[in-house]
Amino acid sequence: MNINKINCWEYMKCGRGPEQENDVCPAASDPSFNAMNDGINAGRSCWLVAGSACKGSASGTFAKEFQNCRKCEFYKQVHAKNDQITLGIKNIDVVACTHTGLVLKTNEDRYFVRNMNDNALLLGVADGLGGDVSSDVAAELAKGRLATLDNLPEGNEAEFLDKFARDVDLVINKKAEDHPSLTYMATTLVCSILKNDMIHWVNIGDSRLYVLRNGKLIQITKDQTLAKALVEKGELKPEDAKGHYSQKILDQCLGYGMCEPDTGKFKVKKNDVIILVTDGLYKMVAHDLMIKILNVDNNLKQKITALMDAALSFGGEDNITIILAHIKQTL
Repeated sequence: MNINKINCWEYMKCGRGPEQENDVCPAASDPSFNAMNDGINAGRSCWLVAGSACKGSASGTFAKEFQNCRKCEFYKQVHAKNDQITLGIKNIDVVACTHTGLVLKTNEDRYFVRNMNDNALLLGVADGLGGDVSSDVAAELAKGRLATLDNLPEGNEAEFLDKFARDVDLVINKKAEDHPSLTYMATTLVCSILKNDMIHWVNIGDSRLYVLRNGKLIQITKDQTLAKALVEKGELKPEDAKGHYSQKILDQCLGYGMCEPDTGKFKVKKNDVIILVTDGLYKMVAHDLMIKILNVDNNLKQKITALMDAALSFGGEDNITIILAHIKQTL
């Protein structure tokens, strides 16, 4: 049995999979989360579907069910402490990994990698905020919405991604309103879509998008922190921002129904490495050390392992998630 591919009804042997004519579990029939975690419908995200059945009995409301699901061995397997994937797509190699870290008990980070229907490559990282059960849910919901993106419309990419992020914000906010135990849940999200030779991106919060080009590590997104907002208003000098308390306070996130996403685009070049990370990496590993690791003549898997090991060796105080995508040839 390959736990990395099977769906919940196969793991549980409940007999309520999509092949049944009657009494199909909602997780097997709900297309909202199709392909999420490589599952069929919500087969690998069943904890996000209210009323899904485990061992023959419906679990009830979403909030109550999710509390139970975190104890489930299938849930634990899908969100393993240390998870890594490797993917080759035409002219691009991709490696992604996530780790709970050495301090926190659960992993509120999520990543998503998908070749879209229009052959664009979608990469996304979300970092749930709050450090409790609701942070898991917010990041999962963001990941689930990424799974619904089939194509990137030509000509209005920025507007499309801006609206997408705002819609995710409202989805998470509505879920929290419907289930008081999830009140105040939120998440960051950084997402890049490579279409032909252009990266189109959207960012909310302080997860980051970088590009490694000609040995230089360039930060593309700007952290949406209170410090950044104060600098833009002229209330804080840029040189004072780094050590200011406001640097640790997010100005934007998904979940409160009022986000203001940043969007942008840039042209990729041959041998660029596209990098998406949560703050569990860059707050543990200095910029210069990240550059040194990324420039060593190793393959992507060795580079991502070295980055993860560095974050853990410096304390692993937060969840750590990394995506590396090497552009072997531009189209």
